[in-house]
Amino acid sequence: MKEEKLVMQLKKKKTSALERIIEIYTPYVSTVIKNTLKGYISNEDLEELVADSFMSLWEHADNISSQRLCGYLSAISRTRAYNYMRKNFVVTENIEDNIIISDDNVEEEAVQRELSDMLKDVLSRLPDTEREIMLRFYYYSQKVSEISDDMNMNLSTVKTKLSRSRKVLRKELEKRGYGYEENRLE
Repeated sequence: MKEEKLVMQLKKKKTSALERIIEIYTPYVSTVIKNTLKGYISNEDLEELVADSFMSLWEHADNISSQRLCGYLSAISRTRAYNYMRKNFVVTENIEDNIIISDDNVEEEAVQRELSDMLKDVLSRLPDTEREIMLRFYYYSQKVSEISDDMNMNLSTVKTKLSRSRKVLRKELEKRGYGYEENRLE
């Protein structure tokens, strides 16, 4: 059955269409989620996120254009994966654990630790949305367009919030006496 026909039946809330979509796209949705989470997920959680993705597709069938079922499923799946990541990892991981510190230079280590503490402090004071955008962009290396899609935000809004957060960080760096190199946060 062609994708357009499946989407039309899905919009009419025909469960047979959803069953066929699940049959066709489960491997794809699973791969999107696994790649997004880079293997940090149990099989049970993966199955739950896949099921949640298809449930979301069912609930929001009216928003799907017939040419974009695959893209729509990808966006739903990535969003579910990022929500899982945010719930299970961002809060519990220490950003400082991922900063490379030279064992040979105690002074450099102290500076890196201080910068790490300052960064965590500044991030904690940002509004939730802006903090999430900063983490997605810098910590998880997500593109601005992906952030926009995953968070259901206008691309220019994401860029504005990212720019505003950079300015807050820049001011805090300057206030604490750190020189700012123009290309470090770009």
